[in-house]
Amino acid sequence: MSDVSIIKLINGSTLVGKLSVDGDIIEIEHPIELITNLMPVEGQLGEQVHLRPWVSIAEEDVFVVDRYNVITMGTLQEHFVDGYLKMVDQCYLNRIEFEESQDELIVSDEEVDTMIELADAIVNKQIH
Repeated sequence: MSDVSIIKLINGSTLVGKLSVDGDIIEIEHPIELITNLMPVEGQLGEQVHLRPWVSIAEEDVFVVDRYNVITMGTLQEHFVDGYLKMVDQCYLNRIEFEESQDELIVSDEEVDTMIELADAIVNKQIH
């Protein structure tokens, strides 16, 4: 049995990660968000799934979710665990090695402005 879980939040997000539940608090380690798109496939309706780190630019690897924000949770099917672990390796673990290999990370003013615009669009629900 897998120790990786999947949770569905009331805002519609679906997250995969290692959960620790303590009363009304759920900690999720290395959360990966599942983004789904409906699309026609050979005359039928199909679903395409994309994966991304849940809070991609945060320093932390463990995040706290209040239990009242969770609709349901369950164990990730075993045949999906390797894919999850590969995403964790690319998004969380190798990120540390990359940062350590850089003397300094330089971000231009234009890149900062773009990140601010993107964050504002997400907060204002212009981007889902």
